[in-house]
Amino acid sequence: MRLAFLSIGRHIHTERWIQWFARRGHTCHLLTVQPGPIDGVTVHDITAGGRTKALRYWRSLSKVRRYLGELQPDLLNTHFLTGYGYWGHFSRMHPNVLTVWGDDIYVTPFESPLKNWLARRALGSCDALTGDSLDVLDVACRRLGADPQRAYRVLWGVDFHTFRPDIGKTLRQELGYADNEVVFVSPRSYTQSYYNIDIVIAAAARVREAVPEARFLFCGYEGNPAPFERLARDAGLGDAAKVIGRLPHAEFAAVLGAGDVFVSVPSVDATAVSLLEAMSCGRAVIVSALPSALEWVEPGQCGQVVPPRDVDRLAQAMLTYAREPQLRRCHGEAALAIARRHFDFDANLECVAAIFARLVSGAGKWPRHVSLPVLQGRGGDA
Repeated sequence: MRLAFLSIGRHIHTERWIQWFARRGHTCHLLTVQPGPIDGVTVHDITAGGRTKALRYWRSLSKVRRYLGELQPDLLNTHFLTGYGYWGHFSRMHPNVLTVWGDDIYVTPFESPLKNWLARRALGSCDALTGDSLDVLDVACRRLGADPQRAYRVLWGVDFHTFRPDIGKTLRQELGYADNEVVFVSPRSYTQSYYNIDIVIAAAARVREAVPEARFLFCGYEGNPAPFERLARDAGLGDAAKVIGRLPHAEFAAVLGAGDVFVSVPSVDATAVSLLEAMSCGRAVIVSALPSALEWVEPGQCGQVVPPRDVDRLAQAMLTYAREPQLRRCHGEAALAIARRHFDFDANLECVAAIFARLVSGAGKWPRHVSLPVLQGRGGDA
């Protein structure tokens, strides 16, 4: 197939997704305002100038339409509802599969009437919708008018060769962590306040006082770590905390493996890929009580669940793991078992390939087992 993608450039989600199709012999073109080289993919810059954001947007849309007219793809896969999803809708290209990421459903459509209208138009016109949690799909359908009969849960998935339980031992030694030290890893973006890194730092300070051998490793895949370095220093964490910036994806696996407990407590999120990867490394996890996390984390079985922005509850959960190594191991083993059943990257992308094939040629079957109605126990004709 000749495939066109509208998506955020220079982003690991975009690169992994498109390269999966490129490696299988499909001709892949990426249209983006963040251009950068991707092996096996032709990248087209749709950036446009103009005095106002609206003018730049419409000039970029003209580029999108021109490129699609020249490329004549069999299918367009639009990623991220905000901006890119609008371009996909107004390009009038079909079939168009829309893939939503998280805050483009949870946050942006409810910021203004215009953004809500744009979201509804894009969701209403796509030929199929994919998202990485039942909750993000449910919000898209129930609150924004998407068709549940063509909504499919597809996880970003995990490469089990890279993310595995035995990874990270060498890095742990290089970072200077002793065997008796308990390392908490918190890997979220530094750019969005709703990831609540400040709350993790506040809880870490309490844990450090009670358990001197506790250590804390913060890494963000985007943004400036400097403000959080200052916050950790002001909290008195000293050399017990390391705050580092963006890591290559393969190195991130070693960071997760170097830790003992994964911590991610955002106020808003779809299924965090870092959560799936931590579980695939066999690590115990602490997550927010969000529907997307609760799809995978059963409290007391493979992890602990706390309310967002609750320092007391988070500190208590961290202390429990710091003091109970056997519990950490049991929960990590349970997390790994769940990961092996559900998180394989290839298996999830095969579902996307089935959607593409069905829309382009009518061949094969819809991946009904990951359709929203089936997963919610409501059947349906997907």
